[in-house]
Amino acid sequence: MKDSRNIQELAKAVNPDWMGMIFYPPSPRYVGDESEAILTDPFLKKVGVFVNEPLASIQEKAIRFGLSVLQLHGEESVEEVRLIKEKTGLEIFKVFKVGDQLDWSELKPYLPWVDYFLFDTFTKQHGGSGKTFNWDLLKTYPFDKPFILSGGIESEHMNAIVSLKKEVPQLEGLDINSRFEVSPGLKDIERIKAFKEQLIMAIAKVQ
Repeated sequence: MKDSRNIQELAKAVNPDWMGMIFYPPSPRYVGDESEAILTDPFLKKVGVFVNEPLASIQEKAIRFGLSVLQLHGEESVEEVRLIKEKTGLEIFKVFKVGDQLDWSELKPYLPWVDYFLFDTFTKQHGGSGKTFNWDLLKTYPFDKPFILSGGIESEHMNAIVSLKKEVPQLEGLDINSRFEVSPGLKDIERIKAFKEQLIMAIAKVQ
């Protein structure tokens, strides 16, 4: 998100666990320096999304924008993630883009340094595709580490999300984006509010 009024209205109406800010210039949702003032709200748990960003730049933005979480969406190595974790002390979401298969052995070395894995649909570009991947691949998830589901999520996926949560309880969050937008970075607050309320009710029914 990047629009001041939209951010404040969504925070008040929905009270999200996390709110994402993209620090990747090619993205249409890129948060420029002109948005600095709106991102220092201490009541928002802000996630800074970075793509292969140098450590020094991540540190600087984390302080300047009051970030609570760093989402690493590039090809960051285990060593790079370790350094980012140790130098910033912030929560880390490490993104893995999923195609036709998942090799869990590739994720295992990251376990000591990440707080959540985030699974998104594979694209050649760094950014959302607005499409889902085969969520059945997550049913063999072998770790205790919690994960977040991303990639084209919309209200029509409600039953599938609840079913996956029931089968794989390590699913602890959803990253919703393009399907709930009026335009890039501008969210449809009523749609998000309705989605959250429906999801809470649906999960409660199966618990």
